[in-house]
Amino acid sequence: MANSYAIFGLGSFGSKLAISLSSLGNTVLVCDVNPVLVDEMRDKVAESVVADVSNLDVIKELNVEKFDVIILGMSSHFEDQILALTHIKQEGARHIIAKASSDVQERILYRLGADEVIQPEQDVANRLSRRLSWHNISDIFEFKGSAIAEVIVPQSLSGKTLLELDLRNRCNVTVLLLRKAGTVEDIATGPGTLLEKGDQLTVFGNRQSIIELFKED
Repeated sequence: MANSYAIFGLGSFGSKLAISLSSLGNTVLVCDVNPVLVDEMRDKVAESVVADVSNLDVIKELNVEKFDVIILGMSSHFEDQILALTHIKQEGARHIIAKASSDVQERILYRLGADEVIQPEQDVANRLSRRLSWHNISDIFEFKGSAIAEVIVPQSLSGKTLLELDLRNRCNVTVLLLRKAGTVEDIATGPGTLLEKGDQLTVFGNRQSIIELFKED
């Protein structure tokens, strides 16, 4: 189902996010004080506005309560971001995601009422470091207290069926999809599915169990 988003701040992060959300069928409004950046987005999103969102009158005109999510991508102009966050909270915004450039900014934004705070550069660095350190785990995402991961079958699990491994009961890890080494199609799995070294799996379950099972060959 398509949602409506407002993105305040058209730096590299805000612009790319706006284009990606719009390409997925969502309704996206973008807003920035720089008319050049706004003009570049006119054909890429539903609405683009030149305005200063640190101004309460602007926030009122934008009717921020109508958006499912508002994203503040103005971390390089932190004072303006604080004012914008304060105003959109006051005007009844449903859900606010704010971009931070440091841990200090993150703490402040949470205290001022942001529902989520992200540090994109830090998030990418963390994901890359995990991928480089855990050779059989290509990606892992937190999901409602558990994790979803893309992993490679190590030698320790090779040559055994899912029934034999009993990962769900032993480790609270469920195999969702399997891609055999050298192929491009994901296939569903069953108790009799035989795992071989190098197969790619999509798994769901306890984060630490996934790491222990797949981090080493």
